[in-house]
Amino acid sequence: MFINRFLFISSLSLFLFGFLHCGISLRVYRVFPNEREFDFVKKMDHIVIQVKQENRRQMAVYDPYFFDSEALQNEYGPLSYLIRKELSIRESRYPLLVERGGSIFVEEFQLVSLDRCSRNLTYVRLKAKIQIRGYAEEEINYYDEIDSKVTNCFLTGSIITVVPLLWYVPYNGFRGNREDQLNQLGRNALTELFTQLEIRSGYTEKSTESQKLEEQKIIPKQTPNKQEPVDPKLKEILDSL
Repeated sequence: MFINRFLFISSLSLFLFGFLHCGISLRVYRVFPNEREFDFVKKMDHIVIQVKQENRRQMAVYDPYFFDSEALQNEYGPLSYLIRKELSIRESRYPLLVERGGSIFVEEFQLVSLDRCSRNLTYVRLKAKIQIRGYAEEEINYYDEIDSKVTNCFLTGSIITVVPLLWYVPYNGFRGNREDQLNQLGRNALTELFTQLEIRSGYTEKSTESQKLEEQKIIPKQTPNKQEPVDPKLKEILDSL
């Protein structure tokens, strides 16, 4: 009886470990309302974009504790491509940079999910230098993290012992799994980078709205001339004159 139970738990554990090691889909992009499809990046030789030691096949790292660390490739492309794509789609949001030219140098971009038995730490760290021609160089430093109990140890123990599963599933839904955490933090970092770049490029929502109003030609609404009804007797008198 004991041997059968031991073999069952061992088999289940091996199955779970194999299941937990399944790849994570990394989908990091800038979340933007009314985004349109885009598949062409404009050539902007006057804007230099560099990402230090960029690996096009690795944007994030996932350490699952039971196995070796796993390099995650972003399904939307590497960071340098995402920056070029952003400038190509929304030139109007970066007026000074697009007009004058300049450089964007990302010194550090780390997106990591570090899994330990009783704790999972998912964090993103971004350091970049931006310089618009004619203006001083400025730095962007961004860090964010999610510290949670969403770990492979807790998941394995919850499934094997059944009872803690009642706690783990709602908690996992509340905190998000490791894939959710990585994608969310990556998108937040991109949003921060582009927002700071917009500010330094002289973009404001107010100026854009006023510019649109000036560009619109205001055509006065023409109302048809209404002809007042003529009294028949008055018409006879006017005709006789």
